[in-house]
Amino acid sequence: MVTTVFLAGYGNSTRGHWQRTWFEQTPNSVWVEQQAWDNPNRDDWVSALDTVLSPLTAPVLIIAHSLGCNTFIEWCATQNKHSLTKITGALLVAYPDVLDKSFPSAIQGFSSPPLTPIPVNSLAIASTNDPYITFERAQYFADAWQIKCINAGAVGHINIASNINDWPEGIVYLAKFKNQLML
Repeated sequence: MVTTVFLAGYGNSTRGHWQRTWFEQTPNSVWVEQQAWDNPNRDDWVSALDTVLSPLTAPVLIIAHSLGCNTFIEWCATQNKHSLTKITGALLVAYPDVLDKSFPSAIQGFSSPPLTPIPVNSLAIASTNDPYITFERAQYFADAWQIKCINAGAVGHINIASNINDWPEGIVYLAKFKNQLML
């Protein structure tokens, strides 16, 4: 049975966020808890993810939002092939542009993102009006990571402020992705 690991971003995905709803409705799922949701540190966040992933066995599906996506990318860059084989796929939703000059200064250590192919089957989903990244920049990162980037339309940061509730369109994207992964 697949284990679904939910990886939230800056500030956490609280009740009312599609990611929290999906977690609550997904059997055999795990939520990665961070020590400092409002003062993220790359090393701490990657370590928390590694602590969750280390004891798991394949298949593992990652569902990441915002800075959680960047945390997953950073984790991949620190792993050997054996560690990565347990990850069957990763859905990366609304990752921010960590290189943008307006990126929050409270977030530490994410300013040099890996721009190499992600060694895991991954799918990116980005919005055309996300305040934390333009769609063009989202596509730039997806191209560097050699993953497909879906244009979700004008849905902001794909969070509570987007008024998308449990994000039914995202459920469709996830179902298609899981079908491609044969999960």
